[in-house]
Amino acid sequence: MNIYAVVMAGGAGTRFWPLSRTNCPKQFLNIIGQKTMIEQTLERIKPLCREEQIIIVGNEEQSIIQKELLGETRLVLLEEPHGRNTAPAIGLAAIYLRKKGIADSPMVVLPADHFINNEEEFRNILLTGCALAKEGSIVTIGIIPTRPETGYGYIRRGSVFNKIDNDKIKVYTVKKFVEKPNQKDALHYLKSGKYFWNSGIFIFTPNTILKEIEHHMPDIYKSLLKIENAMGQDHYSDVLRSVYQGLPSVSIDYGVMEKTSSPVLTIPGDFGWSDVGSWESLYNLRQEEMDNEKNLVQGNNLLLDSNSTFVFNQSTQTVVGLGLKDLVIVNVDDAILVADIKKSQDIKKVIEKIKAKGLHSIL
Repeated sequence: MNIYAVVMAGGAGTRFWPLSRTNCPKQFLNIIGQKTMIEQTLERIKPLCREEQIIIVGNEEQSIIQKELLGETRLVLLEEPHGRNTAPAIGLAAIYLRKKGIADSPMVVLPADHFINNEEEFRNILLTGCALAKEGSIVTIGIIPTRPETGYGYIRRGSVFNKIDNDKIKVYTVKKFVEKPNQKDALHYLKSGKYFWNSGIFIFTPNTILKEIEHHMPDIYKSLLKIENAMGQDHYSDVLRSVYQGLPSVSIDYGVMEKTSSPVLTIPGDFGWSDVGSWESLYNLRQEEMDNEKNLVQGNNLLLDSNSTFVFNQSTQTVVGLGLKDLVIVNVDDAILVADIKKSQDIKKVIEKIKAKGLHSIL
């Protein structure tokens, strides 16, 4: 079975400011291990498909760093002139494959900046999902929740889907997709055992998802057709730029998954997943590196009488802390972030203030 991977690499990574910047967001940083997050994503998927079967959908602003990082490669690079969320990005990859005559092979859509511990188990689940997608299903990977998380969307599972030849992997129908809940609802979801975190990992064929986009977002589909017709032509770049200028920003979850009447399946995954979506999630992910007071430090640091504090120092300065608790301190050459680590999901508010003050040089 030919499998195509679509790696979504156009995100801004604002929640990892000040380390993550507009021209070098989270997916191009090595915040876990020695390799960047996009490199880890590519290595994770390569056992399932050849290099030329991997499509990276990136942002034109990040073109230079992306090409420097990947070097000479047979990977397919599709650059968006403007970020328009996941629905247009997935549509762009789907029309590329359809244009190549590859409309009925499974395409696995993966964020470029997630962490997965058990990669073999992850690939086994993807293979099951690809077999289902080959038959026309829309498949999503649900993550078995471990805490009442309010920062994720959820998937409410339905009945068991029995039409698979694999006793080790369960598949369920999807009853509904749920937006990010409040703390009370998140706790209920966890206790019920009927909800999964929405990982943002999807599997379908180009034909399947394009039919859904055509039905639920006809204007976006018409725009994608213009791009598809221009592919391989000298005026492709001009058409792409013109079309993207008028595209709305829509997620595939909102645009298709929450609206479709077609059967959607979910496969629960328990393979050590994290979206590494904030400084707090990175702190929790690196528990083995903490000291006895649950401090996690990187770079030149000196902490006294402090606990549960994360210091990420990439400057030549030494960060000295006294009596700190539940803080994250990120120090780079031109900016320092000091925050309650439990509020690190809210860094987007900081970015908005920085923009409002016109401090674009530190973005």
